[in-house]
Amino acid sequence: MSSSKGDEEINSNNEEMLGIDKLSVDYDYLLYKINDYVNSIQIQTKEVCQRQNELISQNVVEDIVDVNIQSFKDILSKCEELENYFTMLDQIEMISDTFHGRIDDVLKEYRKLNGN
Repeated sequence: MSSSKGDEEINSNNEEMLGIDKLSVDYDYLLYKINDYVNSIQIQTKEVCQRQNELISQNVVEDIVDVNIQSFKDILSKCEELENYFTMLDQIEMISDTFHGRIDDVLKEYRKLNGN
């Protein structure tokens, strides 16, 4: 048993002389830093992508809404013009309905003035 205990001490001394313990710690620390760095990049990338998605969604939606609102305003304006034309037609109808009566009245007055 003493030889295996002595072998462990020699191996331990050899590992310390070669810096294997320090190398192992440095390796673990490097893996930790790489993992931390990757996580940091992941978080930043996710935040940037979310912001871009929100901006794109908002702008696209806002642009679509703005275009739709303008289209509805144009349609409403055309409907109002059409309503004005129908109002004009109603006025023409009223004028034409009373036109014959007014012409008859004018003719009667003319005949009275001329003595016929």
